[in-house]
Amino acid sequence: MRELTLTLAPGKRPRYLKIADAVRGSIQSRRIAPGEALPSTRSLGRDLKTNRHTVMSAFDELVAEGWLAVSARSGYRVNESLPSRFFEAARPPAVQGRERRHEWRFARAAPAWTPAPAARYAFRSGQADLRLFPHDEFKSCVVDALRLSRGKVLEYGDPIGHPPLIDELKTYLRRVRAVSDREIVVTHGSQEAIYLAAQLLIKPGDAVAVERLGYPPAWEALKAAGARLVPIDIDNEGLDPDSFARAIKRHRLRLLYTTPLHQYPTTVTLPISRRLRLYELASRAGVPILEDDYDHEFHYRSQPLAPLASQDPDGRVIYISTFSKVLFPSARIGFMAVPRSLAAPLAGYKKIISRQNETVLQDALARWMRAGGFERHLRKMRRRYDERRICIEDSLTRAKQAGLPLQWRTPDGGMAVWVGVGTDADRLAHRAAQAGVHIQSGSHFTLRKSASRHLRLGFANQSPSEIESGMELLFEAIRSKA
Repeated sequence: MRELTLTLAPGKRPRYLKIADAVRGSIQSRRIAPGEALPSTRSLGRDLKTNRHTVMSAFDELVAEGWLAVSARSGYRVNESLPSRFFEAARPPAVQGRERRHEWRFARAAPAWTPAPAARYAFRSGQADLRLFPHDEFKSCVVDALRLSRGKVLEYGDPIGHPPLIDELKTYLRRVRAVSDREIVVTHGSQEAIYLAAQLLIKPGDAVAVERLGYPPAWEALKAAGARLVPIDIDNEGLDPDSFARAIKRHRLRLLYTTPLHQYPTTVTLPISRRLRLYELASRAGVPILEDDYDHEFHYRSQPLAPLASQDPDGRVIYISTFSKVLFPSARIGFMAVPRSLAAPLAGYKKIISRQNETVLQDALARWMRAGGFERHLRKMRRRYDERRICIEDSLTRAKQAGLPLQWRTPDGGMAVWVGVGTDADRLAHRAAQAGVHIQSGSHFTLRKSASRHLRLGFANQSPSEIESGMELLFEAIRSKA
C-alpha cells in the first residue's frame, strides 16, 4: 500500500521543507516502516495540491539526509537501515519521570483468548478436515453469487438473513431434522446465537441451568449477560432429569442450555425417554430451552434422534446450529430456528451488534445447497469421518489389550470420543504436547474447574495414518507417567 496522509506545519518555511518534515516525522513515529514504499511524487503532489517537483525536492532532501533511498524501478522507499537514534524524536515527553498511561476501567470481565498451540498431531474436537472441502466447486458458487446477483449481494441486507439462504435452511431443517414452522435468524456461528439469546432473555443474577460438563464458550456468553450458572448432573445417558428437577426446586431458572445430541464433551445422546421428561419438567416450571445441535450431520450407525425443537408444543425451544463443521471454521454461518415471537427481537438486537451476516457467502451457500453440492459433501465427510471413528476405536482397543487403563464408549455420531485414561489428564496433556500431540483434558470442560481423568479426542481433522501415529505418541505419554 502506497497511500500516505501528511499534515504540513503552518508558517513561512519553504513548502518542500514542510513536506520533508512531515515525511520525516511519519518515519520517526513509525507510521512508515523501514523498507516501505512512498507514494509517487505525482500522486502525493495531487493529494497535497502542490507541484510534483516540489515533492521530488522534499524526497531528494530526505535521500541526502539518509531517511530515504531511491531506485529507478521502485521509486522512493524508507531506508532499510535507519539508526535507532533516528526514532528518538518520536518518543513522547516523560511526565514526572514516567510515561503517561491511561488506566482502563473494565465494566465487565472478559475471558482471555489464546491461540491453539501448534502440534504435529492435533486431536481437536469439532475441527473439520479442510483438506476434504471441495474448494473449486464452492468457489464457482461464490463467483455466481457475485456475477449473477448483479451486485445486490454487495448491498446492505436483512439482519435476519439472506432470503435465499433462509429458504434453503427451512427446507433442509424440515426434511433432515424434522424442524418446521420456525423463523430463521442467520448468525455468525452458534456462538453469536447463544450470545443473542442470552442478551435478550437473561438479566444479571438470573439462574441458568447448564450441564456440569459442557461447552465453556457457551458458558461465557451466558455469563456475559449476567447469568448465574447452575450445574446439572450428567451420566452415561446424558443430562439427568432428576438433577434438573432438583435445580428447579432450588432456583428460579430462567433458561436451560443443553446439547442433547452428542452431548458436549462426553458425546452421549440423550434418549427419548429423558427428552420427554426434560421437556415436561421445563414446561411445568416455565423454563425456556436453548438447544445447541452443533454437529447433527455426523451420525454413523443410524439416523440421529430428532431435536427437541421438532416436538415443541409450548414453543419454548430455541434451536441453534452451525455450518462451521461442514464448511470451514472461518465461514461463521450459524442459525437460530425460533418461535415467531422471537424473530423480530433477535434480528433487532443482531442489527445492533453486527448489522448482518456477510451476504456473498450466504448467497453462495444457498446456491451450493440448491445445486446439491452441500449434500454430496456431507455424504463424503460422513464416510471419511466414520472411517476415522473406527480407526481411533481400533487404536484404543489395541492399547487397552496391551494393558493401558483406558475406558470409552464409541460414539454413534459426532467428531470426537470421550476417553478415561486412568491418570491426571492435565499432566498427560502436558507430556503429550512435549511429544508433538495436542489433546484436550476433561478439566477444560468442567463448570467448577477441577481435575479430570478424561480426554476429549477429536478424530475428524486427521487421516487414519495421522490418527494412528498420534495415538501411539499419546500412549507412550501415558506409559511414561511415572
